[in-house]
Amino acid sequence: MMQRRTMVFWGLFVLFLLFSFQIDAHAIQYKVKKGDNLSLISKRTGVSVAEIKKTNRLTGDAIKPGQLLSIKEKNTPSPVTAKPKAQLTSSYIVKWGDTLPLIAKKTGVSVMQIAKLNNVTTKTLRAGQKLMIPREETPAKAPVEEEEGLLDEEDDGLTDDASGQIACEEGISEELLGKWGSADERKLFIRVATGFLGAPYRLGGATVRGIDCSAFVRKMYEFFDITLPRTAREQSTVGMQVGRDELVEGDLVFFRTKKPIGHVGIYIGNNEFVHASYKAKAVRIDSLDRPYFQKRFQRATRLKGLDENDGT
Repeated sequence: MMQRRTMVFWGLFVLFLLFSFQIDAHAIQYKVKKGDNLSLISKRTGVSVAEIKKTNRLTGDAIKPGQLLSIKEKNTPSPVTAKPKAQLTSSYIVKWGDTLPLIAKKTGVSVMQIAKLNNVTTKTLRAGQKLMIPREETPAKAPVEEEEGLLDEEDDGLTDDASGQIACEEGISEELLGKWGSADERKLFIRVATGFLGAPYRLGGATVRGIDCSAFVRKMYEFFDITLPRTAREQSTVGMQVGRDELVEGDLVFFRTKKPIGHVGIYIGNNEFVHASYKAKAVRIDSLDRPYFQKRFQRATRLKGLDENDGT
């Protein structure tokens, strides 16, 4: 009797190991970069924070650069009666320095989708390699609408003066509004700003029920004892102007829309910024390399600095 129980126990144990191995086979490894947090990784990979924590047995939100996380795709079985549908794809040529998360950010497709379709990992990518990028089927006129929509994709929705046309070079200050207590305080500012990812966008809004780009920036800096004007254009005239190649975390980046300056975001490092997006209808992270923002970038300003011994 005892021998039979032992055999049953070991049988169940082996099945458990096989089941665990099968699940892990659908996982990819993500190396945590400086400035990453679970919300940001979830946004990049399309996998929820809860699922990432469960897979990696994390009891809290703390992660550190260099840490390897397993990112697993959820298995969502299709109905048996569903007919297979041809997947539409476009191509992407890998550039030097590309990683799967970076390509996912550029293309708007999750890391898991790209990895699964092309059977690749970041380590197997090489410059010049051609990747297939899945895309959804859209009506024939959608590309035209999207192209037209780029002209007015982001805007704070507020009028700067009666004409709405204000010269970009008008009234630029060259003085910092304050100093960070330490480099850690500046990092805390970025964590607070990215902690609002997913907050709803509302044109002209300034509350948690809905907020626009300039109100979001104003509210984040209010938490750290800096009072800013209300509109993106007005905000661009305070602080010290810096070059795009001099950006550090916490700097403001400004863009042209229908107005010379109509959109603003907060730089968070790695050539990315967090902003309240009209198109996404939520607070999100975007790359300055994205064609829309690259073409419309106007200027950047720094509101708070660090002592020389602490950093920039």
